[in-house]
Amino acid sequence: MRKRSLQRASAPSENRQGETRRPIERIISIHQSVRRGRYPNCRTLAEEIGVTQKTIQRDVTFMQRDLGLPLVYDNLRHGYHYERPVHDFPLLKVSVEDVVALFLARKAIAPLQGSPLEATLRDSFRRLSSTLAGEVSFRWSDLDEAFSARDAGVVPGDVALFEKVARAILETCELKFDYRKIDGDEWEARRLQPYHLTEFDGGWYVIGYDPDRKARRTFALQRIRKARHAKVRFLRPADFSLNDHLGGSFGVWHSPTEQGKRSRIRLRFTGWAARLVSERRWHPSQQIEWKGKQADELIMTLELSSFQEIRRWILSWGTQVEVLEPKELRKEIREEVAGVLSLYRK
Repeated sequence: MRKRSLQRASAPSENRQGETRRPIERIISIHQSVRRGRYPNCRTLAEEIGVTQKTIQRDVTFMQRDLGLPLVYDNLRHGYHYERPVHDFPLLKVSVEDVVALFLARKAIAPLQGSPLEATLRDSFRRLSSTLAGEVSFRWSDLDEAFSARDAGVVPGDVALFEKVARAILETCELKFDYRKIDGDEWEARRLQPYHLTEFDGGWYVIGYDPDRKARRTFALQRIRKARHAKVRFLRPADFSLNDHLGGSFGVWHSPTEQGKRSRIRLRFTGWAARLVSERRWHPSQQIEWKGKQADELIMTLELSSFQEIRRWILSWGTQVEVLEPKELRKEIREEVAGVLSLYRK
């Protein structure tokens, strides 16, 4: 009888996992959901966070009265929204020095990759960087760097450039710099209203609005020089979402001319590549299906807006992958392979 009563008493805590969250964590979750333009209400937030609707209502009231956030309820959309842009969360205002410290910390722990200590630091680092409210993000390589060690190699120039870009994002000021494209020989003068700074496979990229080209653009920090702040200030869109912006890309490169367009890509993997590919989520649109008499072939289907990054990724698997469709991508791979063969004929 005693055992049964203990089990009954523990049930509510299992059903209400969100209750164990600190209030500030719940408030941050509400803030992020509202800022993304989802128009959440007490019911949807309670289901998402795992608490009661009364708890959410108390959190909302605290955000309105104590934090002074312009959080209002829209009767037509049946959810909350900010009636004016909110860039800095009152309790989590991040300084440029904080961002630079995170940058240096990320570099400093690189030699520890693959160790239990690195896994612990990675989780702590993720929680710290999450307070930047979508303005700076850090991504970790899971496979090709998980069992390696390398010198961080941070030089003063890296920190100085990172500091200028981070300051421009946090202070919403326009950035001017010289830029050289990956396939270009000349440096070009560019302007950018930076929205987001992100790390991908060891490289840093800044995403924002190019007022000269009237489109959003992505720039690699490694190919930026002479960065300086302009006096022009801008308003960062409250509905900007990195996931939405890069949804059709395989990495970080987004083509504004392909906005809304998607190509269906089907790849056949065999051997060890099939097993390795099946162990990881490479893209949100990814679907996999095992084929063959002994389930030794893997068919991957993706929906992408550009071939630029997926083409390099396909070539990295060598003979373990074949492009089934579309024909355009299959042709590009065939031409690239022919070019490689021409280098080794002698």
